[in-house]
Amino acid sequence: MKPEFHVELRKIRTEEYQRLRSTTNWRQIPEIIVTKALEKDLFSVCILKKEKIVGMGRVIGDGSIYFYIQDVIVLPEFQMLGIGKLIMDQIENYLNNNAPNGAFIGLMAAEGTVAFYQSFGYRNRPESRPGMYKIFSNSSLGP
Repeated sequence: MKPEFHVELRKIRTEEYQRLRSTTNWRQIPEIIVTKALEKDLFSVCILKKEKIVGMGRVIGDGSIYFYIQDVIVLPEFQMLGIGKLIMDQIENYLNNNAPNGAFIGLMAAEGTVAFYQSFGYRNRPESRPGMYKIFSNSSLGP
């Protein structure tokens, strides 16, 4: 990694999360919901250039059986500089020190990132065990 970037192992601030997430094609989430979610992270890593966050990654889950890698994002102008690898190296270090033998480590790879995650040992689920998801709709708690 180039010396102008540095790693901070700390909670991601809501405004940092929202700024990074706005550079993706992912839906936006109300700040109150983001704040609540970020408080419950098992682990989070921020990559900064000077004092500006340029990348992040999170681990969520129950901290025992299931761990999910979430929101690995690097600002577009800083992609292809090794920042994603740095984020994943920090996440892998956390998992090596905290996930017990046999724990399930999951993630959803964005389009075009499968090979990147495969380089860390992740693989597609077999057709006999397909993954599924649902975006819950509850208008009483906001969009």
